[in-house]
Amino acid sequence: MAMGGAATAISSSYFINPANPASYMAYDSNSFVFDAAFNLRTGTLKTIDQSQKTRFGTLSNLYFGFPVTKWWRTSLGIMPFSNVGYQMELSQVIENIGKPFNTYKGSGGLNKAFWGHAFSPVKNLSVGINMSYIFGNIVKERTISFPDSAAFLNTMVKSTARLDKLNFDAGLLYRKNLKEGRFFQIGLTVNPKQVVDGKAESIVYTYKSSSTGVEDVKDTISFQQGDKDKVILPTAIGAGVMFGSTNRWFATADVNWQKWSEFSYLGTNPGLRDNLRISLGGQFRPSPVDIGKYYERINYRAGFRFEQSYLELKNTRINDFGVSFGVGLPMKKSRSTMNIAVEVGTLGTTNNDLIKENYMRLTIGTSIQERWFLKRRFN
Repeated sequence: MAMGGAATAISSSYFINPANPASYMAYDSNSFVFDAAFNLRTGTLKTIDQSQKTRFGTLSNLYFGFPVTKWWRTSLGIMPFSNVGYQMELSQVIENIGKPFNTYKGSGGLNKAFWGHAFSPVKNLSVGINMSYIFGNIVKERTISFPDSAAFLNTMVKSTARLDKLNFDAGLLYRKNLKEGRFFQIGLTVNPKQVVDGKAESIVYTYKSSSTGVEDVKDTISFQQGDKDKVILPTAIGAGVMFGSTNRWFATADVNWQKWSEFSYLGTNPGLRDNLRISLGGQFRPSPVDIGKYYERINYRAGFRFEQSYLELKNTRINDFGVSFGVGLPMKKSRSTMNIAVEVGTLGTTNNDLIKENYMRLTIGTSIQERWFLKRRFN
């Protein structure tokens, strides 16, 4: 959190990192870890001559992690996998008809529930795998309405896709301990191309709108249900390095690539481009031990992210830049922390009549670590 999205080479006993399942081996052998966060994103969409405010909030993650044996750790949880949320309106004056409105709306998204395992076959090396279940609904609507004419019926075209599939991704971490408490760590992740099963239904109908906005359906033009097709999710590969001093500081860098050119949605290839993301981040704690003044026990974090997205519009590649800052606030008489992160960034451009978004993302979460597996010495 607050490190530019860098996660491939990071492992910690204090929080859960499903981006690389090999990181689960960092859990303390006697601890249970709980990790949850909420995400709020606000932004301003701009064209050359217009602007609009946006706001969106969601549960970012809910994770659990614990040891099984000395060489085996496990984790499970749920997180959003993708979100769909948009509404666009277009209108134009047509002679002898009036001013019809074309409205395009999208809602829903996919969630990801996972159960991951990490193993340490040899010293300083850990490998891991996540078994995930991706599920959810995506709804798309397109309406043509005639608010200034009672002679025409409005038309709604609505499609709903229900998707679900098991998914697998794997990771590897190698750690080299150096002198004076320093260490060096390398991480690799692989998420192979996956095919998600999809069922689609669509309906087209005409309606009239009442004065209260309620739709009065007049006729169903068509209805199709049960069409089966596939969604192809792209191959993803990540590599990262981390260098630091135990319980004091670390710096990390990631490179992640996704082959979105192979993406297909219910038989349609939208012509996306391959995605590249570069992330840099770090954390610093003034005191290496849990004593001293409170501000000396806070984890201070910062990061930077550049992403060449999968979108190319009007021969212009859509890029995303972000800078993040955050803190990990230790809880009293506990190994748990309250985490706060803020990221500010820019997505897109106003060149070639495109849309640019200036956004801010606020994430608030908690990482709870409790000792649950200690043997009693006395009754």
